[in-house]
Amino acid sequence: MQVSLILPVVNEAKFIDCAINSILNQKFKNKISFEILIADGGSIDGTLPIIHNIISNNSNICLIDNPKKIVSTGFNLALNNAKGKIIIRIDGHCDIPINYIEKCCNFLNSSKADIVGGVIETISTGLIGEAISIAQSSLFGVGSVNFRRMDLDQGSYVDTLAFGAHRREIFECIGGFDEEMICNQDDEFNHRAMQAGKKIWIDPTIKTKYFARSSYLKLFKQYFNYGFYKVRGIQKRGQIISTRHLIPATFIISLIGTLILGYFQHLPWLSYSVLSIYLIINIISSIIVSQKASLIPLLFLAFCTLHLGYGSGFIWGLVRFICKWRDKSLKDDHFNRKQFIANSSVVNL
Repeated sequence: MQVSLILPVVNEAKFIDCAINSILNQKFKNKISFEILIADGGSIDGTLPIIHNIISNNSNICLIDNPKKIVSTGFNLALNNAKGKIIIRIDGHCDIPINYIEKCCNFLNSSKADIVGGVIETISTGLIGEAISIAQSSLFGVGSVNFRRMDLDQGSYVDTLAFGAHRREIFECIGGFDEEMICNQDDEFNHRAMQAGKKIWIDPTIKTKYFARSSYLKLFKQYFNYGFYKVRGIQKRGQIISTRHLIPATFIISLIGTLILGYFQHLPWLSYSVLSIYLIINIISSIIVSQKASLIPLLFLAFCTLHLGYGSGFIWGLVRFICKWRDKSLKDDHFNRKQFIANSSVVNL
């Protein structure tokens, strides 16, 4: 069986060697071959020399130029050249286990799922990075997101996951990644797939290491963009798939609303009611998930960063995309469906 692994990357010099080698070191019991398609968005940090050095010893790696620089266009450009019957998206800052490809293939072959994947172990360096990693894997930090739960003990159908393995036919059916989605492109794709009757399966025995941000500023920017483009995803799909996406923005609006209302009504208890409840829950959650006392204040700040980043991004998205509620069009201009279908005939030979 032929598998295509697509890596849209830009400036991943710190992690790209680990990511590619984790693919090259895959072990198989069954007959599986694979190709690696790397779409680079103009890296300037030394990523390209690392890739070229690896390519010199591996003929199954193809480097593709991604002039638009974003993940969705890079994925679509690589998708045009993909020959695999199964297509897997991998990030440039993750490390997949040695049986990742085979397990994904086995689950796709033995189930009715169209997309399969596993859970993410978020790791980082330093105390701040450690706190961020824990926060991103906790219920209070990101809600009930199954693919971030390391304690998940059984497989199930889910609404989304990361680094999915896709049946090739799904792209022929619903198209490529939406290039208007600078972030959350896989989330929007998964939602679109479900609306088309496709099924997504997560299995906890498939575990991937993901290298998280190690600064609060980078974390805030990341989650601000997640919240911002979540609005556009909701608009395109015409549906809110989970209430967890609304909670951070609701918290911020409630916080500001009670502060203002309490001030004008001269009711201090009202002004600080939402803030006090949040601080108490945050402190308790930080204590519960902390692995050592020194992490408690750092976890507290990580939770605040996650929630304020996502919530403020979502609110700004509501403002920025206010005129786009009727625009549900799929913008996958760099996905050449004819070329992709032509490659499908090669796969089936």
